[in-house]
Amino acid sequence: MTIGTSERRMAGWLSVLVMLLLAAPAAATTIDYGTFAGSTVTFSGPNNLSCLGGVCETPNSGATGLFGAPTVSGDQLLFFPSAFSTSASGAGGFGSVGSQLQVTITSSNPLTDFLDSITINEFGDALLLGAGTAGTGTFVGMSGLVTVTEVLGVSIAPVIIGWTGTLTPSAFLSLPGDFGTTLWSGSAVIDVASVVANATQLTLSFDNNLNAFSEAGTSSFIQKKVVSGPAITITVPEPGTLMLLCGGLLGMAVRARRSFVG
Repeated sequence: MTIGTSERRMAGWLSVLVMLLLAAPAAATTIDYGTFAGSTVTFSGPNNLSCLGGVCETPNSGATGLFGAPTVSGDQLLFFPSAFSTSASGAGGFGSVGSQLQVTITSSNPLTDFLDSITINEFGDALLLGAGTAGTGTFVGMSGLVTVTEVLGVSIAPVIIGWTGTLTPSAFLSLPGDFGTTLWSGSAVIDVASVVANATQLTLSFDNNLNAFSEAGTSSFIQKKVVSGPAITITVPEPGTLMLLCGGLLGMAVRARRSFVG
């Protein structure tokens, strides 16, 4: 029986998945980049065992920040990584690098500006060389969680939304079809409003991993160059809706005061 290109590519993908499962990432130090003010939101970070209140990342290999310190444009963060790359060369070669980014996003006005959606885009390139098969290639992993913690400025029981990015032209690139340099991109749109309406605070957890694998006589290299996001889409309610919201909050305050007096 003749094995086709798709079967060889699948075998290569299965091999790299096994290597990913066996790889044991080294301990790393969390980097806190501080807080940033957007046009209508504030970017900070969770106070937990790894983050101390600012936008932060935890690389899974080495202690150097991979995303790097962000800049702000409107209601989005921009990252320009300079060292987010990995490579492999020769028989059984394997390289892996990754990091987790954590960002808490808070609306500046919880009565008018709601966190409806989050958009993330990232871009990079990969280089595959040699006369190889699907045993030489690269893989990009892009996934995470969004945890909503406030609605209309009031704390709620956390609501967790899982998400996975879409990679173009593919999460996997491999020989012989992807020989040479290939530009790749990843994107994700997390529709917060479809799960939790009027969200005013949430925390984004973004896991990003790059992997390269090779066989005899081949080499592979992959790097990430730009990350645009998280970008926040803000919805400002119509005046009539805003009046209803304010009226409802006023009614809650009056009832609470009466209960206290009584």
